[in-house]
Amino acid sequence: MALLLLVVATYGVSAQCNPPTGLSTSNITATAGTATWAPVSGATSYNLEYKPASSSSWVAFGFGTSGLQWTLSGLEPTTSYDWRVKANCASGSSSFTQMQFTTGAIGSCTAPGGLSTSNITSNTVKMNWSPVSGAFAYTVEYKPTSSGTWLTATSATYATYVDLYSLSAATTYDWRVYANCSLTEISNYSYAQFTTSGSTPPPTCPGPYDISTNGTISGAATIPLNTYIQGTVSPRNDIDHYRFTISSGGTITVSLGTLPGNYDLAVLNSSGTQIGISQKKGIQSEWISLNVAAGIYYAKVYPKGSANSATSCYTLRVQTATASRVTTTATNVTATATKENVNPNFTINLFPNPAGDQLNVWVEGVHEKTEIKVYNLMGKLVMQQESGNTLTQLNISKLSSGFYLVKVNDGKEIRSAKFIKQ
Repeated sequence: MALLLLVVATYGVSAQCNPPTGLSTSNITATAGTATWAPVSGATSYNLEYKPASSSSWVAFGFGTSGLQWTLSGLEPTTSYDWRVKANCASGSSSFTQMQFTTGAIGSCTAPGGLSTSNITSNTVKMNWSPVSGAFAYTVEYKPTSSGTWLTATSATYATYVDLYSLSAATTYDWRVYANCSLTEISNYSYAQFTTSGSTPPPTCPGPYDISTNGTISGAATIPLNTYIQGTVSPRNDIDHYRFTISSGGTITVSLGTLPGNYDLAVLNSSGTQIGISQKKGIQSEWISLNVAAGIYYAKVYPKGSANSATSCYTLRVQTATASRVTTTATNVTATATKENVNPNFTINLFPNPAGDQLNVWVEGVHEKTEIKVYNLMGKLVMQQESGNTLTQLNISKLSSGFYLVKVNDGKEIRSAKFIKQ
């Protein structure tokens, strides 16, 4: 009997579910903070709740997570919050362990510092900056100093550097970077400048690719990618086509800047069918972002009305890129959460971006049904749809113009990406 009681007592100790320890809150900004805790032996998942310190009502935001880190966002500035976590074991759940933190003031998401450039050659450069406390990603843009059009080098990168390729020799470039501290909180830009090495012949207007036969796709010259192409619309009603080849599928951005008049931009597939268009008013720069398969495509530059100029060039560029992703989870509109990737093959692409009445959501690396949610910049859920397909088409015609966040949940993880509704 004594032996039996000893076995039962020992079993009861081993089956105990202890409360989490090692609670800490980091990356605190005006609207966000990251909650972290230590693993509990035997725990299969954790439940999290939070509330303003002045409130008695707890809000669940991380039910059944297997991670050890979540980020609360959409919080109020200079406000104290309580959060608590308990462990779930096979034998039951532990008690909660609680912690408190206070958000910073508006503007606590500071602009990156320590901007520098290295590895400069005639056509490449490495741009560096220092990390920002509370930032989960950075966006970097660049342009020739002589241009008025900013190009995206990377969007929502976790790194504190980015490499640029296919630059022009002996050219001065401006670049800028800002920090993303939460869905609604970004910093101001920080600016820097560099000059590539080597020499380059003086630019000509129009450039060598704007040939007399490019009024149709059959007479279009083939242009290099990631290169500035100059051309003119002259005489009136002149239309220019440029042929380019994509060797592997992905996201491209076709931009048209330095416009002397109201010019529009379209992208055609190999058969001449239009697959993207940008028609802004006046001399605003045009740009089209598309997810395309490998193949031959055409950029079409054409005037609106009587716009033309024989002496002032437009600048066309086909920029290759890849879609950004941020690993996030959300259970309500006032809190989001972030954890490490479990499935590195789970990716999403949004195209076209900016989008008109329809947005395509391309999901890879998932074999289960997914839940797609769209949030506005205030964190409000504005659209929700389930899908079991790789490609899902969302009708966004009723959404107002602006920035939105798409979140795709496969039941285990969530990927998110931003898009612009025109």
